[in-house]
Amino acid sequence: MLRFIISALLIGTMSVVSGFGVVSSRAIAQHRFTSRDARSMKLFAIRCEDKYYQLEEMEDKENCTTELYLKGDRTVEFGDTDGPIWTEAVGSWQVKPGTNDFTMVIKRKYQTGRDGTDMGSFDFQTERTFSGEMTQVGACVGITGVVHEADNGSPLQEEEIGFFNMIDATDERLKNSGGDEKLGKSATSY
Repeated sequence: MLRFIISALLIGTMSVVSGFGVVSSRAIAQHRFTSRDARSMKLFAIRCEDKYYQLEEMEDKENCTTELYLKGDRTVEFGDTDGPIWTEAVGSWQVKPGTNDFTMVIKRKYQTGRDGTDMGSFDFQTERTFSGEMTQVGACVGITGVVHEADNGSPLQEEEIGFFNMIDATDERLKNSGGDEKLGKSATSY
């Protein structure tokens, strides 16, 4: 009899631990979750806007890092880079609603060659599409994925040419900026 009373007390106060907190057995008994309830529950999406990032591009055997700021209006502001120096750069980004699927398009214009040589000086443009998935650890956002380039100028025929990582550098940037939050280069338009 004593065993029965102890078991009844334990069952009456038993709790279930889930990813959403601790739920007592009484709360479970008062509201029975069905699979329909679980399907209608939505988790909050990761917010990646208004943050500074270190974009690491890995294309062929080359790696470069560029400082970016993803603005709330879905444009990209550019900072310093250890890669090829562009003369103009513009970018936009988006997250597919209800997902953590991230897409960013960056167009850069470069100038190369020298006047007075057989090639002369000329400009060329690149367009890269960065497609990946966002993850969050604490307050920091990370984005990892693949880099595509339009094949033969057609955005419908994109070729995978590399990989990228974007690491949230907002806290570090603000800590070391001394209040100056401007990037080294601003976005320029074509």
